[in-house]
Amino acid sequence: MPKTFTFDVEFDSPVSEVWRIVSDTDALDAAAGMSAINYRDEPQPDGTSRRFCNYKVHGFEFAYEEMPFTWVHEQRYDVRRVYSKGAFKTFRHACEIIPRDPDNPDAGCRVRTTFEFEPARGFLGFFAASGTRNNGVIPYQRVFKEAADRLRASKSKGKRHSVLLKRPVELAAAPDNSTVDLARLQAFTTRTRTFFDSPIAERLSEAVKTLPGEQLRRMQPYAFARRWSADRQKTLNQFLAATRAGLLKMRWDVICPHCRGDKMNLASLTEVKQTAFCPSCNIDFDVDLDRSLEAVFTPHPQVRDVPDAQYCLGGPGTTPHIVYQRMLEPGEDDTFTLRLAGGRYRLRVTGDPTYRWLEVEEADDADETGARSASEGMLAFDVTDNEITGSDATRAENEPIHVAIRNTSKRRIVAVIESIEWARDALSAGDLVADQRFRDLFSSEVLAPGISLAVEDSTILFTDVVGSTAMYNNLGDAKAFSLVRTHFDVLHEIVEKHHGAIVKTIGDAIMAVFTKPENALLAAGDLHSRVDAYVRENGHAEGVQLKVGVHAGACIAVTLNERLDYFGTTVNLAARVEGLSEGGDILTSQALADRTNNCEALRQQGWQSKPEQAAAKGFKEPVPVLRWTQSEREAVG
Repeated sequence: MPKTFTFDVEFDSPVSEVWRIVSDTDALDAAAGMSAINYRDEPQPDGTSRRFCNYKVHGFEFAYEEMPFTWVHEQRYDVRRVYSKGAFKTFRHACEIIPRDPDNPDAGCRVRTTFEFEPARGFLGFFAASGTRNNGVIPYQRVFKEAADRLRASKSKGKRHSVLLKRPVELAAAPDNSTVDLARLQAFTTRTRTFFDSPIAERLSEAVKTLPGEQLRRMQPYAFARRWSADRQKTLNQFLAATRAGLLKMRWDVICPHCRGDKMNLASLTEVKQTAFCPSCNIDFDVDLDRSLEAVFTPHPQVRDVPDAQYCLGGPGTTPHIVYQRMLEPGEDDTFTLRLAGGRYRLRVTGDPTYRWLEVEEADDADETGARSASEGMLAFDVTDNEITGSDATRAENEPIHVAIRNTSKRRIVAVIESIEWARDALSAGDLVADQRFRDLFSSEVLAPGISLAVEDSTILFTDVVGSTAMYNNLGDAKAFSLVRTHFDVLHEIVEKHHGAIVKTIGDAIMAVFTKPENALLAAGDLHSRVDAYVRENGHAEGVQLKVGVHAGACIAVTLNERLDYFGTTVNLAARVEGLSEGGDILTSQALADRTNNCEALRQQGWQSKPEQAAAKGFKEPVPVLRWTQSEREAVG
């Protein structure tokens, strides 16, 4: 007969905050002093995957197969393990959040935790109960009570019911035996400031020195910026400087688009391949710069060697974008109710490329009547051998959403409902290779020859000097070349200021890339207002007038001439658009204007547009463009 331990802990905080604590089973197990695990995923022919784990306690080996976690967002989770070695035959861990007031999730809740197990036969089985009590129940109670106290003392500013919120408070630190070389820490911190000097350098050094290893194994600059209430760009600059100085190491994690787990940890971009495989999800996927490749950091081992320990990989806290997960056998079904934040969600199952979509309208977007009517009716989905049947739907934010999923196929499935919003703290490779400081400090970070990776969206800006041939004839080669070099200096400064990067220079022209079109437009305006004055202020009697063109869209990244470069239709059209410029103006594609509220960033600076149809080389149909100009007074001012 199974034996059970159950305990309750009271929380006075909102359910959304409590969920982010109790669902993070990896951090909980670490804080509770559990043993780190080793694991392997074995893909199955039916499209699922089996996970096998092992660990040691007091020299005894424990080994088990872990069934896929089941959970419903902000309500409950459950996991079962079948042991082949150790003190147990089976072990089940479940956690349920019981709101004090079902209609007011902010009124606090009770968290009920259950450990259910069958002792194994033999010597170790005699210790199953005492081991569960001493190594599970008592430490978990302690961690939950400490978390409840910390939540009570904190004042969260986060949005309620967000599936992508980080933990509102930190848990007690897991045991950490790593040591810090204080002399090297100080030396590398000092060197860091030679590359980028800001108060963040000292905070980063202190983090490397004092934070538990669990928070340093996968350091995300934007997460630290949020923690410190610091500027995101300055924090990234400091991380890059620290890496260049030897305080940190940077690596590239290949991210599965489904589970969003890091499937490969690569030391350099040259190791990246065009495709990868996720054994957990049992899928092949194309690697792209925007979502499949993330840059993360860790202390350099010569300063602090942080062990890469893992405690629990399958829990809901590891994949907070997933709001529902359950394994269903053939013929099995599940019915449940959940509340979701505004956004777009999709239902998917293992072994099936199709999706069903759920649009959750934010409270500000739906009137009261529409919200209530949208929440009526159950969403019913059948998973067949060939597809997922059922209609896409729209529901209202934080209203009850009733869902029924039935597995009518002949195979076992894992059904998942997930947010498609990408992790806010992730530093994608697409963002980083479009960063000027990264390109300046890490020019050797390039893709291997023959590798091309998709970039979902980039904004390309081209400039060229008006009348450069006449300038060389009039000034002579030496003076003209000096003037061009001076104008490159200010172009570099302006592009970096607006969070872009110069990809290459082509004679007197540049090609720059930005991750946001608004930043490219601001840079375009600055180029016209500053470049001519800058070259005159720096010793040149003659000024410079520029031609500027901007377009945005998908492209591919490759290595060319030992640097990262961009190619594709988007790049070609951006070059053609710039070629239409007459100087002193800015040419943008109509497509870019449609994405940026008709180039609001330019209109606010006094630029006025005129639509044109341009016959661009390589394009069958005329391309709609906008020519942006300023009055003479505005241009001079």
